[in-house]
This record gives sequence, structure tokens and C-alpha cells, in this order.
Amino acid sequence: MKKILVFFTLFTLVTNLQSQNCKVLIKELNENYTGDCKKGKANGKGTAKGIDTYTGNFKKGYPDGEGIYTWKNGNSFEGSFKKGKKIGQGKMIYKTATLKDSIVTGFWKNDIYAGMYENPFKKLNNSPNVTGLRFTKADGENKRVRLYVREDNTLVRNPLINVVVHHGLYQELRTQSDFVELTNATFPLKLRATYGREFIEIEIFESGNWDVQITIENIKGLEAKPSSFN
Repeated sequence: MKKILVFFTLFTLVTNLQSQNCKVLIKELNENYTGDCKKGKANGKGTAKGIDTYTGNFKKGYPDGEGIYTWKNGNSFEGSFKKGKKIGQGKMIYKTATLKDSIVTGFWKNDIYAGMYENPFKKLNNSPNVTGLRFTKADGENKRVRLYVREDNTLVRNPLINVVVHHGLYQELRTQSDFVELTNATFPLKLRATYGREFIEIEIFESGNWDVQITIENIKGLEAKPSSFN
């Protein structure tokens, strides 16, 4: 029993000594570290403290993976990190003078907030002759979607596009000289647009003024086939 206690004590002392000598490469966190270490750097699970505090996963001395970072002003971020920077999905909590904190959830890219969604739009399906699909968010306060068709390198005038909305709403479907427009749209918006035998199925998550250009190249032998839309 005494041997076990001595071994455990020595193991604890060695672990603590390794943790103290283990470097964290963020200057705001490098005063004290306890946790896993590899080649003299924080690596694995641990807690680092300085003027800020971080608890979570480390890699090669940096917060990397899931963790919680708390700044000296009380603000905190819970989510994913890559080499010390916020990345991916997470939750930012801003401390305020009132009892209610301000909370922002969504996705971060290279330490910068990107929005509520990882990608503001998604292509679900398309017919074989649809060779390109480009989404552009335009300036302005109105919320609408404009669908353009470019067929065999030519912009189609007064395109006859049939639209079926599976999720979301719009006020009116207007055919203009160069596009079809869904006015006063609500998002997320999930729709199927058909032009002749060709079709696209898309979902736009982020509200705004969206231009969607559909590129069609008529390839002999390729014809649109029926598809299901769930």
C-alpha cells in the first residue's frame, strides 16, 4: 500500500512539473498551465491561465479543438479553435452592464464571425445540362431572389421559369426582361426552379437580396430526368 502511495505521489509531482514546464504559445495564457503535454508544448486536454483563461483541447501549444476561452473582460467563446483562432460553430457571450448577457451563435472563419450558417446557400440537385450555378448577394434592404438563365453562353431574355417553393414564402413571382424575381421572400427558402427540361433545387438560408445565375449547356444525349424533392 505504501509503495502505491509513493508511486502515486511521484507520478503527481512529475505530472505537475511537466505541466508547469509545458509551453502555451498564446501570451495571454502563458502564466500557468496544467494538463497534457508533448515535446514541451501543451497538447491534449488542459487549462491555461494568464490575463485570459482557456480550458479545452490543445495542439502544439495552441488552443485547438473544442474548448472555452474567457477574456479578462468576462467575454467568453465556447466552440472550436484552430491554432488559437475561433473556427467553425460556436457561441460567443458578451458580458454587459445589465443582468442579461448578449449571446451570438453561428459560425466563425479565421477568428471572424461569418454568420448564423456555415454556408448561406446550398445546391440540392440539378439536371445534367445545368453546368453552373452562381449565387451573389446584392446590396439593399429588400428580401428577394432573382433567377437568371444563361443558355449556351447567352443570357435568356424573359426566361420562362416555373418555381415551386417547398419551404419559406414569397409575395409575388415576376418575370422581368432578364430574370424571374420572387419578391418579399422569407428565409430559409427552399425551391425548385424549372426551365424547359432543366431544373435546379436549392436552399438559401440567409436572408437578403440574392441573384442566382443558372448556366445551361445543351449536351447531346443528356436529358433531364424526374427527381424527388424532400
